[in-house]
Parts: sequence; C-alpha cells; structure tokens
Amino acid sequence: MTNKKAKQKAHKILLQNRLYSLCNCNDLERIIKSYQFTVIEYKKSNNPENLSELIKKLRVENEVMHYNSFLYIKNNLKFLFINKDVADNDRCSLLRHELGHICDPDFTCSEISHSEIEKEEFANEFSCYIKNPGALFKFRIFITRKWKLLVEIFLLICFVAGLCFLINPPGIQTANSDKTCYVTSGGKKYHEEFCITVKYKNNLTEYSIAEAVKAGYEPCLVCLPEE
Repeated sequence: MTNKKAKQKAHKILLQNRLYSLCNCNDLERIIKSYQFTVIEYKKSNNPENLSELIKKLRVENEVMHYNSFLYIKNNLKFLFINKDVADNDRCSLLRHELGHICDPDFTCSEISHSEIEKEEFANEFSCYIKNPGALFKFRIFITRKWKLLVEIFLLICFVAGLCFLINPPGIQTANSDKTCYVTSGGKKYHEEFCITVKYKNNLTEYSIAEAVKAGYEPCLVCLPEE
C-alpha cells in the first residue's frame, strides 16, 4: 500500500531543491547536511586513527562491521555513517534510504539508528519516490524551474504577433493593396472586375483595395479580391 506521507515528503524535498529526482550523491549529501547531519565515511577495517577513536568513543563498532550505513543521534550529535568502499550506485541508494529515515515525521531519535531498528516502510518508499517521482511531477518541476523562461517566450510571441498585426493588419494584404477593385453606389462590398455580382452593373466606382478598405468597404464573399 502506498505510504502517502513518504510520497508527500519526497515530493516536498524535490520541490524545495528544484530537482527532477535525487540520483546524485553530491545532491543527497548536501540535503542531508542541511538537516545538521555530518556524513562520515568509514571502512570495515583499517580506518584512520582519529576515526577509529571516534567509532570506539561512540560505541558503534558493531554497526561499522555489519552495516554499510547507519545514523547516530545523541544530544547535539548527528552523524550519518556510510561505508566508503561501496559502489557509487549503492552509495546513492544508501543515502536515499537514510535520508528517508531523517525525513520520517514519526522518526524517533535514538542513540543508534540503522535499517533493522527504525521503520523501513517509510524509508523504502521515500527512496523510491525521490528517485522516480513520476512524469507528471517532473513536468511540475520543469514548470517551477523554467517558468521565467516560459513567460519570456510567451511575451516574445505576443510582441511579434502584435508587431505583425500593426505592420500588416488583417483585411489588407500588402501585395494586393494597389490592386483595382469596384464598388456599387449603394453597396458595402468591393469586388473584382469580373465578379458575377457586379458584372452587368453600370454604377461602379473604381478603387484600389487599400482605398476601398479605408473607405469602409469589405471584401466580397463571392470573388474575395483580397486573396
């Protein structure tokens, strides 16, 4: 069953950071650090002396030996331990999973927290949603990231359309503006010379199309001299 809280939290993180998905270790570590966690890389053995001392002081030797990542929280200390030797793809998966624990609204802070202790359902679904949020959500992120550019394109289109309207208003085609047309004394349309509606009439006045339009005449629907 879908964990709505996990989905909402994953989407919120992506929106806040304007990311389509979280598949980059650097982005993941940056977000984790924003929650005041320090990322510590360790090895199963042969750690530097200062790191070995920290591991002993925090009493997390067992976690270091058996897990590739885990959280340590006590008082003001917030550490995310991660195995330095894991492959990049696995590292991203581990970071997403631990970020899921950090973002879990029901997360209970404890001295040591790893995959077998804390809730897995939220972290697992959070990790899935933050990696693959879906096409519709990615489109939403695209709008969020590109809205200024989209507005600029829209305004440019409006400007060009308005400029074209001013240069060549509808009803007057520059190429035909000097073409001869004919109007009757009581008519409201202008016609071509051989238009059937005026062919046998004598009370015709000769205009250019530009003059006819300026005088308020409209093109005949039969001969369409403007075209």
